[in-house]
Amino acid sequence: MSDVSIVDVETYIVANPWKPWVFVRLETDAGITGLAEATTHDKPRTVAAAIDEMSKYFIGKDPFDTEAIWLEMYRDEWFSKNIVNTTVCSAIDMACWDIKGKILDKPVYELLGGSVHGNRLRAYANGWYTDTDNEPEGFARAAEQVVEDGYDAMKFDPFGIAWQRMSKKELNHAVDIVGAVREAVGPDVDLLIEGHGRFTAGQAVDVANKLDQFEPTWFEEPCPPDSINSLAEVADKSPIPIATGERHMSKHDFFELVTRTDVDIIQPDIMNTGGPTEAKKIAAIAEADHVSFAPHNPQGPVATAINAHVDTTIPNFFIQEVFQTYDVDWVDDLLKDPVEIVNGEVVIPDGPGYGIELDDAVVEEHAYTEEKVHTINLFEKDWEKREVDRR
Repeated sequence: MSDVSIVDVETYIVANPWKPWVFVRLETDAGITGLAEATTHDKPRTVAAAIDEMSKYFIGKDPFDTEAIWLEMYRDEWFSKNIVNTTVCSAIDMACWDIKGKILDKPVYELLGGSVHGNRLRAYANGWYTDTDNEPEGFARAAEQVVEDGYDAMKFDPFGIAWQRMSKKELNHAVDIVGAVREAVGPDVDLLIEGHGRFTAGQAVDVANKLDQFEPTWFEEPCPPDSINSLAEVADKSPIPIATGERHMSKHDFFELVTRTDVDIIQPDIMNTGGPTEAKKIAAIAEADHVSFAPHNPQGPVATAINAHVDTTIPNFFIQEVFQTYDVDWVDDLLKDPVEIVNGEVVIPDGPGYGIELDDAVVEEHAYTEEKVHTINLFEKDWEKREVDRR
């Protein structure tokens, strides 16, 4: 399709203290590079190693051949549907689209079909409740600050370290937290309740019924992702719309979600489910059944920019998750031109490709060198503080 070939790949692991970021740069024989992010919840070195091990699929290939490269990377790996493999597929796909945009001097969203939603996208805040002491008053204070910071939507997990079931006391405490947040922010702010796959179907329905009085916009991942039957039961019985999908790794998974359950919102993580090439297909599956698209994104600033380019081309796009306002204080320094979030909206970078480039000096300054991965454990006390020493 073009006379450009991929000749090399570099990976960079950056030491975000609660989830190391993995960035990827593809090099071409035309001197043009493509940027991507390959962050997962864990195992950054494993992902970096897998990118090198799977380079046989893309070194020497034309970066414009995204469909063929994606097919071979997914099909030819025998155990295709695991997060390491699909994250590698995602990274290479993302970087190829960046290269295409730079060669054609066009932003990626134009190559993906053009903007449906303009150059700003509504976002919701996550990562804001690190200093609440897991008490209603602490959540209320923090939520008020989120609104002051310009957001009119916020996500939080009020369930502590719950697994499968909660005692009446624990559940009442969680209900009090949600009630305190609603009272603090008023009726016009979207509250997105995070479940982190904690509950059995029956307990999840009980939780949903008790929280319904506060009019949450959605109840996210109420059950573990390994049982579609449980999720279907909750989606059928919950008075609150159900959102899920961050731990589903392929369009095949999302087809099952859309056709076998009554979920209202799907949340693919574009860094892990195949990049823009697959994200468009996943969104189309959902669009066919009038299900909304709200990508999962607890990742770094590269992921935020890539999500924005994809989101604006998706007719059924709803809202975008961001951590950026409440992440490490040097997060914006990672990019030469930081992604802007203005009044709770992501501003889509408008340069060629994704319109972003890493600042290599900052990447090197924060290079990941620890012997043990620092990743939050969502079933460990005080996980929400994101500061537990795991060395």
